[in-house]
Amino acid sequence: MSTITKTVESKLKNKEKNLKKATDSNDLDTVLDNVKKIDATCCFTKCKKRTSDFGIDCKYCSSRFCTAHGLPEIHGCGEAVRRDEQRKFQHPYTALSQDKHGKAADKLAVKLKQMQFERKAKQCTSKSKK
Repeated sequence: MSTITKTVESKLKNKEKNLKKATDSNDLDTVLDNVKKIDATCCFTKCKKRTSDFGIDCKYCSSRFCTAHGLPEIHGCGEAVRRDEQRKFQHPYTALSQDKHGKAADKLAVKLKQMQFERKAKQCTSKSKK
């Protein structure tokens, strides 16, 4: 687990270093071109493949990767994927539409009334011992 965090930290440091280097110039066009180049390359450490034509955006770390490093497990987001899938499995989200929710509530109310009507009142039986 610590290697994953080190990988993520090193990626962030590398990207920050590259952004600092790209924004050193005073010329706005040069800065924009350099930042565009950084954004058009894979965010995986030591990978310089272009992602301008086709890249995969990770929904866990919001970085852009080439097709070789696009899977979250490959570029270091495997733990986030595991937590997300575990949460989805343990707490599935099944939302009813407003119409279905109303029908279910009406059906429940009818069933409760029916059960209440069928319930027999306790009869008082007083037996006196003599």
